[in-house]
Amino acid sequence: MQMTLSDRSRPARVESWPLLCARFSAVLTLAAVPVSTAGVNLASALVLLFAICSPEAWRALRKIGKSPTSVAAIVLFVALALSLLYTTASMNEAVNFLMKYRKLLLFPIMLLVFQGDGSSKWGGAAIWALFAPLTLAMVLTYTNFFGWTAVGPMHGTQGPVSKPWVFKDHISGGLMMAYLVYLSVALGRTMHRPAWRGLLYLNALLALVNVLFVLQGRTGQVVALLYIALFIVWQLAHLRSARAGGIRVAATLACIVACVGLAYYAFTAKDSRLADTGQEITTFETKNEDTSAGVRLEFYRRSVDLFVHRPVAGYGVGSVLPEFERLTKNQTGARAVMVGNPHNEFLLMAVQLGVIGVALFVWLLVALYRECKRVEPLARTLIFGYLLAFVAGCFANSLLLNFTEGSLFVLLSGILLYSRRSDDSRL
Repeated sequence: MQMTLSDRSRPARVESWPLLCARFSAVLTLAAVPVSTAGVNLASALVLLFAICSPEAWRALRKIGKSPTSVAAIVLFVALALSLLYTTASMNEAVNFLMKYRKLLLFPIMLLVFQGDGSSKWGGAAIWALFAPLTLAMVLTYTNFFGWTAVGPMHGTQGPVSKPWVFKDHISGGLMMAYLVYLSVALGRTMHRPAWRGLLYLNALLALVNVLFVLQGRTGQVVALLYIALFIVWQLAHLRSARAGGIRVAATLACIVACVGLAYYAFTAKDSRLADTGQEITTFETKNEDTSAGVRLEFYRRSVDLFVHRPVAGYGVGSVLPEFERLTKNQTGARAVMVGNPHNEFLLMAVQLGVIGVALFVWLLVALYRECKRVEPLARTLIFGYLLAFVAGCFANSLLLNFTEGSLFVLLSGILLYSRRSDDSRL
């Protein structure tokens, strides 16, 4: 879009110091997600404090209604809050559970902080601010794995299985490591210098090996395999649409073969957790022993039973634990295992809010998918990538409820959604 003479002569608006501090704090919050829960809590509180002090944020309040994602996030949180009126959990437990969803309100806060023409550079800073701690975590994961270091609060907390853990466990760390694969490739494609592009692709390869064979969190492994499938489809489509030389075709096919080989090995290796999934389910069903995959199926059965009995509005926020206790009071062994959420965000919403909750959660995901089409290409690619990982992960974990995965979802999507919008789609 070309600037008119009047646009060129118009003085640039000076941003207030509280707005600049709020933006800096938001980027800092995103950077803290992979490494520090306390850091996220402190920095997000600073975002809110500086946003309250920012005149630009107050002027932008009327724009919240123009963002479908922010509206969907607010409505979902309000629905959860209203369910306090009929929840079967104790009020203290229900309020504590509701507070885990307060991260939804960061969507409209990110809008207030990052709306405006001067925020694009902050979106770029946020991308690299996330890339740096993810890469640091990957390096430390390797050094812990090889016994060179013993870094991080999670290292060694659960015996040999947690030897490579650094700041997060294999579920949160694995999902973020899988996203580092995608992030590195996406950034590499934007680089003009072959050396930088090669380093980023190497970083992606190291992250892929890490999530498949070092951390071995099944959620991260499944997401990584989805990314591999996307990469293969993209490479094949690119070969068909472009006139590629023989060397390029051979290199592309070699990459595809390598990716397929890694995926096959991840599914078949005897020490692979993906390969053990079927055996874990069988052990649970036949011996009533507590296995990760087996008890998840039990949680899903309980959730479906509860949903069938109250399909419209559910049992209220935080109701999973008391309802599970009621269903399993005569059970023993692994079938009596208790948990506060069914490790499936869709089923968690179904139990708490019924069809209403599932519809509102899907509305949020669809609204984000549609709205991020208005942002610049790199930001759109990165939001799509984590949205894919998030949706896939929600079938095996309660990712919106979880602190790390949910915070990354809201902060990454919110900052890029509102700071990297194309010129013709400003709010």
